[in-house]
Amino acid sequence: MGERKLLCIADESPECRNAVVFGAERAKRTNATLIIVRVIRPLDMSLLGAIGGGIIDEVRAEAMEDLGQFAALAKNTSGIIAETLVYEGAAHDAIRAQIDADEGIKTLLLAASGSRNGLGPLVSSALRESAVFGKRKVAIMIVPDGLDDTQIIELAS
Repeated sequence: MGERKLLCIADESPECRNAVVFGAERAKRTNATLIIVRVIRPLDMSLLGAIGGGIIDEVRAEAMEDLGQFAALAKNTSGIIAETLVYEGAAHDAIRAQIDADEGIKTLLLAASGSRNGLGPLVSSALRESAVFGKRKVAIMIVPDGLDDTQIIELAS
């Protein structure tokens, strides 16, 4: 059996931080690898014209910077070195692509939103019976909102 991996989707939501903290501690406790994926939306080059390449480079650089901060959070939280990836497209497509490409991924980590608008699109999708994030079935762990780092780490133990 190959290396066990946890997949965490890092977006711009505040609750995403909770998934990274949980994932870092869970990876440490289960001797797994944490993969943090930052999804960026594809930009329409026809609308951007001559400046498009520069804007795309800037968006990718910002995504890499965000991933660096999440990787540092994982290291500071639990001492693990997370793998980081940038994916251009939709979050569901990124999840499917990673799960299908890497049989080591056994768990998808998502963080629930505490907003009045619902739990968030990925969590809502995961809770629907028809939600399939890849060709293989994986466990989906949803980190609740409203917990501090100590509570999240305790939950991951």
